[in-house]
Amino acid sequence: MKSYGPWLLVLLVGLGCGPGAETDGGQPVSDTAVDPQPARHRRVSVGELVVGTWLPAGLDSYRFSAQDQVLLAGLGLNQIEWLQRGEFDGGTTEARAMVFCRARGLHMPVFYEPPGFTAHDKLQNWATRSFLGAGFADSVGLRVQALKTRWAGAEGLQGYLVGHEDYDAEYYEALAGVVGAIGRVDSLRPALTVGRIDHYADGEAFAAAFFREGGQPNIFQHEHYVFRGNVPTEGSGLQSKLSFLLAGYGQVAEYLQGRWGRWHAVVQVQSEKRADKVYYRKPSAAEISVQAGLALSRGASGIIYFLYSSGVEKFRNTKGEWVQTRYYEGLVDRDGMPTKSYGAVQALNRQLQALSPVLAQLYFYGAGALENELLFGTDEDLAFGLFGNRERQTHVLVVNRRTWQKRTVTLTVKGQAVVDVATGEILPMANGQVQVGFAAGGFRLLAVARDN
Repeated sequence: MKSYGPWLLVLLVGLGCGPGAETDGGQPVSDTAVDPQPARHRRVSVGELVVGTWLPAGLDSYRFSAQDQVLLAGLGLNQIEWLQRGEFDGGTTEARAMVFCRARGLHMPVFYEPPGFTAHDKLQNWATRSFLGAGFADSVGLRVQALKTRWAGAEGLQGYLVGHEDYDAEYYEALAGVVGAIGRVDSLRPALTVGRIDHYADGEAFAAAFFREGGQPNIFQHEHYVFRGNVPTEGSGLQSKLSFLLAGYGQVAEYLQGRWGRWHAVVQVQSEKRADKVYYRKPSAAEISVQAGLALSRGASGIIYFLYSSGVEKFRNTKGEWVQTRYYEGLVDRDGMPTKSYGAVQALNRQLQALSPVLAQLYFYGAGALENELLFGTDEDLAFGLFGNRERQTHVLVVNRRTWQKRTVTLTVKGQAVVDVATGEILPMANGQVQVGFAAGGFRLLAVARDN
């Protein structure tokens, strides 16, 4: 493997790959800087990659011992979320998690109601069940201020979870009021909501309500799981499911075009049994990797693993009646010990950590066709995502969609040099082409140097 020579290091700083790289204007990227000119790229840079997980302290039972915390910290995350409700030794489960975040340098968005409010006042209800009218914004503001007071001094406070699968269009006006009130009371932290983008009754109206202007960009977490029990592990049947997944990622990217916001992919790492049948099978290491790669190729700013803990969910209908028992296996088993997926995610997170400093400065330009401004290839089962600074494309993320096969592909380059961002490897070029090797389900972020 070659290392950077002095000439290439100078070149890569201009591409956003070198240490201390700046934007084209010579100033560090600002989350709140608005691009004054219409541009082909997204208005908000990718930002530091968020790597997180849901339910980090058990599912149907709470477990967060010192050993549990060591394993959680060893996964290489920078965010946790969605703890179950409960109290422990006079404190809440959420408060214990916030102490963990402070000690380990992680972040956590908060969801539960602030002190003095009922369980019906938690954030999700503001967006879905609050009555609009006089006093609505003030009522929401009181709740946000109470949460700010509760978590004052907590470095781990990341933002506010305001909704989950609130698909009906009748909720959107209230959602807009909620995020507006949060922005007025705490402009330093984003609002987050979770759902599957194609399930919203009116995706355009939802995006207009949620992605407000100014302050920290709000974050949509897109959850879509495609590895059902009957999905094959290779071939056209699997590729069809990955195309379905990628189409959803692309739809999120389209709704964000021109808007002030970011999105995270909620990635399936769990298996799930319903009525003794496998409803979701456990994805392989390559299948976990390809989900992350496809999400990044559509401009995702975060990878969130569902789910960390294993356990049982008693699923109930709208009347509160038990209708089904669901059995989950996540990254650790019910005894808190790592499953095979734990090591796969740990390795993937090391790759994401290597890419994050570069992606943080880049803007997403869109999905790359087989031919684009930087390179082109004719091999099947590849996905491309284009990134750059505010002036032009500089990077391409290439994904090997074949999760059952490592491979080497030939790419024709429209530039002078190609560098693998994660490793610093200068790819040998012959006759304007490079040979790029991919692990099964793997992805690589390539910096392409072009003539001025």
